[in-house]
Amino acid sequence: MKIIMASVLLALLAGSASAETAGFAFLRVPAGARAVAMGGAFTAVPGDPMGLYWNPATLAGMQRQMFTSTYTGYLMDMQAGFAGWVNPSGGDIVGVSVNYFYGGSFTRTSMTNPTGTGEEFSTNSVALGGTYVHSFGPDLSVGTTAKFVYSSIDTYSGNAFLVDVGAWYRPSVISLGLAVRNAGIQTKAFYQENDPVPTEIAAGASLAFLDDRLLVALDGCYPFQGDFNAALGVEYSPMEMLALRAGGNLRDLDTADNAGGGFLDALAFGAGTGWNRFTLDYAFKPLADLGNIHRFSLGIGL
Repeated sequence: MKIIMASVLLALLAGSASAETAGFAFLRVPAGARAVAMGGAFTAVPGDPMGLYWNPATLAGMQRQMFTSTYTGYLMDMQAGFAGWVNPSGGDIVGVSVNYFYGGSFTRTSMTNPTGTGEEFSTNSVALGGTYVHSFGPDLSVGTTAKFVYSSIDTYSGNAFLVDVGAWYRPSVISLGLAVRNAGIQTKAFYQENDPVPTEIAAGASLAFLDDRLLVALDGCYPFQGDFNAALGVEYSPMEMLALRAGGNLRDLDTADNAGGGFLDALAFGAGTGWNRFTLDYAFKPLADLGNIHRFSLGIGL
């Protein structure tokens, strides 16, 4: 029962609201407290190291080396994390990242021991990525991330080689982003046949107001396995060292409705601060009757 509940929770976290499923679903679990607090509307937000996950081309707005990390603790001992390093140099940017998901430990059962054999097993997933971004001036960039992905559950395992490809363009005061995430092939099946990989196409726009103190971002995302999703996020800085955020998306609204939750369960909230070389972000995400999720991200300028 516990592994069934974990599978259901992972599907909810990954935003799979339809009957169609894909392998390596952990790759669709959103990364970064700032992005999550803005409802996942992050495809066109420049200058944030979490572009390693959302759209590599948006890294073009970064001015210095930076290390970023995020951690999320879920129910039933499930944990997720993302860490990355970005190094801008002239018109080019390189980066590396690791995205992991630990699905918890489970009691092994059998036909003769339906209540448990006394043994335990676990499920783990990890994606290792290398990123390259090229800027064609200050307002246009393209980028790509190549990833090796590995997942295991008990004695079964699978792996894949995937790529993210993105573009970012700022024609005037508005930023536009386009990204294809998790395109590629599974090179080793978990059992007999390969699973579909969680490929999705995302497009977004972001616009800053009030001398960059107010940021509004909008995303649309089409997964090859799943339903179309739209997201809206807002960030407001009432003072220099404080940013307040809120956002939501259609996928979380459907999930909240199916779980018997209300409109607030479809939203996310958060805050962030920065001092000298350090940034700290927090996101709060209610998940209807399954509890609340807290995310923390730490950034360090190098």
